[in-house]
Amino acid sequence: MRILILAMLALTLAACSGNSREQPLDPMDPLATTRGERTAEELYAEAQRLLARGDHRTAANRLQDLQARYPFGGYFKQAQLDTIYAYYRAQEMESAIRAADRFIRLNPQEPEVAYALYMRGRANLERGNDFLTRTFDIDRRIRDPGPMLEAVNDFRDLLERYPDSRFVDDAEQRIRQLRNSLAHNELHVARFYMKRQAYVAAANRAMGIVENYQGTTSVEDALGILEQAYAAMDLTDLRQDVLRVIQENFPDHPSLRERPAFLPDFGA
Repeated sequence: MRILILAMLALTLAACSGNSREQPLDPMDPLATTRGERTAEELYAEAQRLLARGDHRTAANRLQDLQARYPFGGYFKQAQLDTIYAYYRAQEMESAIRAADRFIRLNPQEPEVAYALYMRGRANLERGNDFLTRTFDIDRRIRDPGPMLEAVNDFRDLLERYPDSRFVDDAEQRIRQLRNSLAHNELHVARFYMKRQAYVAAANRAMGIVENYQGTTSVEDALGILEQAYAAMDLTDLRQDVLRVIQENFPDHPSLRERPAFLPDFGA
């Protein structure tokens, strides 16, 4: 009996030893922590290969792993920048913005902040370009202007802080385009109020375009709405002022074609 018990114990210990044997490492597992762990250089090289293949989401994961495992290594800062780009290319704009914010917070004095600001603006610019907008060809200019306003702020921050950056020319061009889009958005709202005979609200929106979006293509139409709103509210003096501005700046404006007889000639 004693011999039988010893034999059973030996078999049990052998089984336990077999179950606890170290499992082989997965060479693609970035979180491996035992013998065979990949270096920062290897993780970064893999992320670059994934980016080149167009697998941007997985590349972002690898870059995040690199930052978590090697926060003081030589690849850390570049991995942060590449993470912004990887999320942007993966169409994950909120993640790209968070990655840009993190880089700016951790590296406030680094010249690469210019890139982070630029990419943050690009991500905000794309934030409103969602699946429904693309699928149904919706005019993005008449949707929520919040992302466009954020993008303008990002690009202006870039111009103010890094006027010699290589991103300046592109940022200036995008600001011009965004101002036109934002003015168009305000014009859309002003027309909405005019159709519902909310003349005070329509006039306020139109005046906002004239004051805040000089040089955009919407100013001419905004003056027309302003003139119509003042006419509807019998505000003759204000209407005359608007017609005078229209005469000086847009002499072919439709508001001047059928000017009522009681209004001054303005030299026309």
